[in-house]
Amino acid sequence: MIIKIRQSNTRRLSKKRLLYGTAALLIALCIGTWLSLFLPFPELDAFMQRDWSTRVHDRSGNLIQILALEDGIRREFTAYESMPPDAVRIFLAAEDKDFFSHRGIDVAAIARAAYQNISSGKRVSGASTVTMQLARLVVPAKRRTFFAKLREARNALRIERRLSKQAILELYLNSLPFGFQTEGLTSAARNFFALPLSELTAEQLCCLAVIPRRPAGYNPLEHPEACAEKAAALYRSVFMQESEGQDGQQDTPLTNRLLQATRTARRFEYPFGMPHYIEYLVRRYKAGDFHRQPEVPQGGTQPHPEDSPKITQDSSSPQMTSQTQTAHRSVSASPASTSPEAVPRTLPPDWYLTADSALSAQAELLLRAQLKSNPQARVHNGAVLVIENATGNILAWIGSNSYFDDESNGKIDGVTALNQSGSSSKPFLYALALEQGWKPSDVLPDIPIRFGKEEAYIPRNFNNRFNGPVRLRIALASSLNIPAVYLLNELGIETYLRTLEELGFQSIGTDGADVKLSLALGSVPVSLYELVRAFSVFPRDGVLLPLRSFTDGSTADGFSAPRQAFSADTARLICSILSDSAARAKGFGFSSPLNTPFPSIFKTGTANQFQSLIALASSSAFTVGIWMGNFAGNTVIGKTGSSAPASIARNLLVRLHSQPFADGLTVPAKNFAEPEHWRRESVCALSGMPAGHACHNTVQEYLPSAFTAFNEHNRYNGQRGYGSFGTSNRLNALNRHGTHKRENGEYEQAGNTYQQAGGECSWHQIQNGHLVTVYPEEYRRWFANITRHGTIGQPSNALTVIRPADGSRFVSNARYQGTGVPIEITGGAEDTVYISYDGRAPITLNRPFSGSLPLEKGEHRLIVRCGDEEVSVVFTVE
Repeated sequence: MIIKIRQSNTRRLSKKRLLYGTAALLIALCIGTWLSLFLPFPELDAFMQRDWSTRVHDRSGNLIQILALEDGIRREFTAYESMPPDAVRIFLAAEDKDFFSHRGIDVAAIARAAYQNISSGKRVSGASTVTMQLARLVVPAKRRTFFAKLREARNALRIERRLSKQAILELYLNSLPFGFQTEGLTSAARNFFALPLSELTAEQLCCLAVIPRRPAGYNPLEHPEACAEKAAALYRSVFMQESEGQDGQQDTPLTNRLLQATRTARRFEYPFGMPHYIEYLVRRYKAGDFHRQPEVPQGGTQPHPEDSPKITQDSSSPQMTSQTQTAHRSVSASPASTSPEAVPRTLPPDWYLTADSALSAQAELLLRAQLKSNPQARVHNGAVLVIENATGNILAWIGSNSYFDDESNGKIDGVTALNQSGSSSKPFLYALALEQGWKPSDVLPDIPIRFGKEEAYIPRNFNNRFNGPVRLRIALASSLNIPAVYLLNELGIETYLRTLEELGFQSIGTDGADVKLSLALGSVPVSLYELVRAFSVFPRDGVLLPLRSFTDGSTADGFSAPRQAFSADTARLICSILSDSAARAKGFGFSSPLNTPFPSIFKTGTANQFQSLIALASSSAFTVGIWMGNFAGNTVIGKTGSSAPASIARNLLVRLHSQPFADGLTVPAKNFAEPEHWRRESVCALSGMPAGHACHNTVQEYLPSAFTAFNEHNRYNGQRGYGSFGTSNRLNALNRHGTHKRENGEYEQAGNTYQQAGGECSWHQIQNGHLVTVYPEEYRRWFANITRHGTIGQPSNALTVIRPADGSRFVSNARYQGTGVPIEITGGAEDTVYISYDGRAPITLNRPFSGSLPLEKGEHRLIVRCGDEEVSVVFTVE
């Protein structure tokens, strides 16, 4: 008996211990669960920072694209307050009708589900709340077990502690899986009914609400009857009273209504406009390269520097667009989701671009038509970029002939791809020359010139002709190569590279110095984007603007603040030159695709070996850039090609000024502004000097106001004085016509500057009653090449050995065997020179000083004497 009592007491003690242990364990679990609610929830933070399928709209609100995520899923975002009330009501009725009355776990639903499942002997009902379903999406379970359910419930409590009911429901409805690579209510409406969420009927919403339960079985596109039957029961529970349901019997009219709704289902064809542009924006956005730019004045096409917007931007914290911040406000509750590092990497729900989809489509058609019209030219691709000058808004961006043309590498973006610019970059060089004191009337040499010493560079024009002395205006407008190289040699490569850097040519880097003087002819690869942005400074009075992509002022450009690249007068002079059809006649003739019915400027370019054809064009309001070529580098056959892209640019400019935009307004073309500190004066068409009484061929040209005033004084004093190549003091360009003041574009006289530069034309003289044209001595070889009218004047410059240049090297080969080392000497006060070659007996040459020396290997010294002048050079033959 005693043993039995002891065993009974032991069992009671064990039960108590088990009971206490269980209670302690439950208490510990409760405390642990409660404490875990306050721990960080990185999975939720990461879930809320997922990309949405960004809807991309053009400036008129037209849908251009809906971006697919990396795994092909479409997941669009709609803010809770923008969702139709019926949609919220129906989905809550389907999933969690007591959502707003529980704290993540519905105890009553759990008890009800347990009773129903036990009674039926199988699982017929679940008790997962909306928050628990969201927790399952945030932290997916590998297997559906009891412990996974407990973890799901705990995570639901953690979500409820962090987010409001509205935010939870918003996140859930935008993330709910519907199968078929579709997530979220908005994408489901589009995928299954090809409609925006706001346009769905209550019946269609009920059909959507049943799909997540069994996507393969309730897909209205494939199983309309099954979907309609299930949706009818849901519709009845939401919108009809019990008395209308006839004790659960089938309501045939209601089922038919739902069946009719399922038959309106159709697949959505996703638009795919401007793919290269959108890919560019996604890359820049994810890299954090977005800047917010305030609105710039609308309607003006030539903003002055003082009117340019002043922008400040914290470079360490790139901002999202305001439209993005609005869309994210209700799902960005956690601090991690608003960190500066995270924000730019998460794509926003919507982008509203400044681009015009109708204009882009027309530009693409023009490009394709031009490519098809010349199949024999072997040009397979092209790109188009159109911007608005006053704002920098990007209006059209076509990256290739066809994005899906894999044979021609159509997925490469021709707007951002690097290609040689050819002559299209010459305006920037000539603008620098104007900034440094050159004038449009100054004469440049278009004659055979050898640049360099050890590595000789002898440029040629595209037509292999030499035009002799040409005015700067004609040299630029007709795109002559030799004057451009001569100008770069005078200005300096480093100076020009700094100018290109100020214009935003970030792609050049150190390559510009490597190509040396060929930089004048655009031999360094740059992008069409950079060319268009830089070219637009000319109709904008020299102001460089970042190109804007978004209607709220955001830009994906490399900088955010406008800056003054050139003075307003320099920009206006370039516009005057490039819009001058008479000045471009020497290079392109009078019948040209560059002519428009309104003032416009054009510059075309052809890269070396005709691999890249470029045309840049601007009116007062718009700038267009066209690239044509082959991404594989194949050369174009039989054409320089400038007319092909130029015709596209012209047609687009005409369209921009003749057809209204979506707002119904047509943008008129205005005249380019006149330079403020320059006056039109009569100058000699040949020498560019102020016209004299012997000049029968004169033109009106801009001269600085101070220069013209001083020239009026010189006319009465008989002063003249133009130097080498017909220009004033060519080796000291800063003193051509006074000091240029960059701040206000004015010129001021300093010392005896104008005494060097003033005076009438000295090239045309009356000798013995006859008009005689007297060319400077530097043009002697060009003058003697063919029969010309006129004569060569007395040398006015110092004795100079043109060839062989000091330090040059010659390679003994068949090219020089018959001719030897060429000699060319200019200048000097007398008509005879004496040449000492390696200490041998002097050689005598009469003007013109040209000849040759024997081709002998080794280092050689040449001493040239002319009157009191002596020059020596050293060269090598290898």
